[in-house]
Amino acid sequence: MKKSFLIGLVIIAFLTSCGSSDNNKKEDNKKEAKTEATNSESTANASLVKVLDYNHFIKNVWDFEANANEFVFKGERPCVIDFYATWCGPCKRVAPILEQLAKEYDGKVDFYKVDTDKNQKLAMVLQIKNIPTMFFMKANAQPEKTVGAYDEAYYREIIEKMLSE
Repeated sequence: MKKSFLIGLVIIAFLTSCGSSDNNKKEDNKKEAKTEATNSESTANASLVKVLDYNHFIKNVWDFEANANEFVFKGERPCVIDFYATWCGPCKRVAPILEQLAKEYDGKVDFYKVDTDKNQKLAMVLQIKNIPTMFFMKANAQPEKTVGAYDEAYYREIIEKMLSE
């Protein structure tokens, strides 16, 4: 009887220690997943191409509600705005080009991106019919609009022209 009782205690102790080991592994896995998610968020937030929505566009680029008949640029620096969709193949090809240009022109040109699926009102007001569509905007000049995916040299040429005028 004593042997059975001791064997039972040993088995319970063994199972309890194994179970806590599994729980520790689960906790470690949760911590690792959380760290990876935080790191990927930090990487996404480190992008120099900032997400723009309707309200931020009105506040930081052009308040077309107040100035419907004329373009009045509100930004401190010239900007490039990429109108895209997450499902758009050509948009995905342009995104790394804009990231590279945003690094090169950091402090000289602001780079924004607008998801047309999430900002349909802004896309409608600006008459975005095809994507990718880029706007190049600066003070005292009308916005320049391009439609379609182009290479880095093409966008660089427009940016250089915008900065030199």
